[in-house]
Amino acid sequence: MKFLAKQGGSLPMRELHTHSLVFYQAGHQAFSQIMEGLVADELVAFADGAFRLTDKGRAQLGEGS
Repeated sequence: MKFLAKQGGSLPMRELHTHSLVFYQAGHQAFSQIMEGLVADELVAFADGAFRLTDKGRAQLGEGS
């Protein structure tokens, strides 16, 4: 979520997946599980091929709305 915030709060799935793979060796299945959990917890939203931090996600990072 911190990387997503540093990128302005929104990033296409492909770019976020590549970052996760390169920096955390998170393969497709691990990436999917992580992102599905963040969506279920309403910390990020997924629409139009991109993940976006929600207000709840920003609050979790201490950024506020």
